[in-house]
Amino acid sequence: MPLLGGVPSQRVPRNLQFRSLGEQVLMKAVYGLRVPRFFLAALFLVGLASVFTFADDPVAESVRPPLRLGKVTVLGPVACPAGATRGAICTSVSVACPAVPNLTATLSEASPTGTALGTIILANGGGGTTFFNAGFANTYLNDGFRVFQLLWASDWENTNGVGVKSAACRPATIFRYAFFTVQAGSHASAFCAQGTSGGGASIGYSLAQYGMSDYFDYVLISGGPGVSRMDYGCDKDLYTGPALTLCPLLTNAPFAYTGGKQVNGWENTTTCSVKPPLQSDIDKWAADALVTPSGNYTYPKTGMSWYFCVTPPANDSNGQGKFLIDQVHPKNVPDVSCYSGACTSESVWQDKNAFNAMVAEMISQCVPNHR
Repeated sequence: MPLLGGVPSQRVPRNLQFRSLGEQVLMKAVYGLRVPRFFLAALFLVGLASVFTFADDPVAESVRPPLRLGKVTVLGPVACPAGATRGAICTSVSVACPAVPNLTATLSEASPTGTALGTIILANGGGGTTFFNAGFANTYLNDGFRVFQLLWASDWENTNGVGVKSAACRPATIFRYAFFTVQAGSHASAFCAQGTSGGGASIGYSLAQYGMSDYFDYVLISGGPGVSRMDYGCDKDLYTGPALTLCPLLTNAPFAYTGGKQVNGWENTTTCSVKPPLQSDIDKWAADALVTPSGNYTYPKTGMSWYFCVTPPANDSNGQGKFLIDQVHPKNVPDVSCYSGACTSESVWQDKNAFNAMVAEMISQCVPNHR
């Protein structure tokens, strides 16, 4: 059991179809630019600046069909922003999803020497407007994995009030796009993801609402997701259950938001963190939360792990994450690791022991489960 400033960490178990707007394209060299695999793949499939999109997946009759994904338009190679993996090649794309405005993203791909063990996607917190690296990117690359990062031109959650669940189509569309380009649509090697805070939320929504459990072999979430029960976060009195025991280090995890401005903006509501909230607002938060009756939470071929920083004062994303942990049924009994003392807020990897444990778990758990 790793130690952290004298406090031990705590672990609690707990048909592809393509619809292309292009038929054939001529491949032309891009002078002076290194072109990433997913850029070339997109050229081959649909042509530069044409649309790469997917048809609906068939699902079992007992499972609600996933929400419709969007489409990716490749804009072209770009210089990699700060935080990209060593040796990465970057591409600009535009993502179009139903009912929300189009949003531009920058994608980064770095490949190891030799045959890759698989692909690991890194998704950053907040609005995802910077690459998530924190030392993980180069470490995974050195361990033989292909590393894929994404950043958005503006916060992916913002949709002019349409809602976070609809906004989550954007990252989910990118994740599936990465599977069919970077991963070459193959289950022969592993396809995994790691996200913190808002990045964890994007992964969670992709599994619960957009069918990505058909593709992800393993996901690791740190901090949250903070939108697991937005209704409880906006009005803690709506929750009438027992104290949330996240781990032995945090037996009464907070889940109520300290302010409602952000959620009100995302959801086009006005009374988050206001007493009394409007019933119409409560209904909107409950419907758009990550844990909702419309979601799918059974993932027999996808492993899941959580890591939390519980250094006081504990972040409300800790309790919010617990709501999702209690809901999901992944391949493994989901494990929860808590660290305290050497980390702050949601940045659990600031603790060197936590960082090493996260890397070790990703390396051991990111294996093909869909073959």
